[in-house]
Amino acid sequence: MEHVAAFMLLVGCNADASVCQEIPVPVAAYESADECQQELAVQIRLSGAGEEKVYGACKEIDEEAFEQSATIDWSISRSGKLLVTFDAEPQVVAAR
Repeated sequence: MEHVAAFMLLVGCNADASVCQEIPVPVAAYESADECQQELAVQIRLSGAGEEKVYGACKEIDEEAFEQSATIDWSISRSGKLLVTFDAEPQVVAAR
């Protein structure tokens, strides 16, 4: 069985979700998606003091991806769900 890790992303928005920004979390990386999910509701409650709406998601990724450069993109769906994509960038090694 392959070891999978997860990261948490929180986004705070105004009432109509037209202006949103990422919210820092105390622990962003988790050893399992289940562990991340267990903490998600608590972190949404603790992190939403200055925002009208807070959205959160846990995204599973390969453990090796934490060591690579990556692009994380997110959006809020019409149904009010935080959608997260994670694209690991290939390792580039200079050679002579």
